[in-house]
Amino acid sequence: MSAQARDFTDVHRALIQAFIVNRRFTSQELQTALASILTVSNQIAQNEEVTPEITARDVTEEQIDDYIGAANSALYRLDYEIRCLRGSDNSLTWQLEVLE
Repeated sequence: MSAQARDFTDVHRALIQAFIVNRRFTSQELQTALASILTVSNQIAQNEEVTPEITARDVTEEQIDDYIGAANSALYRLDYEIRCLRGSDNSLTWQLEVLE
């Protein structure tokens, strides 16, 4: 198993599923979604129902970039990509797109 395959976790899978369902997230929505995914992942990993909740504020841009980068590595083989778009108001939107 390659190092990249080992680093691809259920968090990445859940993030991709969230994009398949929603197709587009604002930066704040993505932070909230990723925080929820990470909270559940921690609960499963620790075999506990109660673990400290990860909030949107706890999710950094670096974490988003890392998770999106790993997700894109898997999606690229399927001709999909999660892209970051900057709006006219300088806001970021993350969107699942088909590669052409």
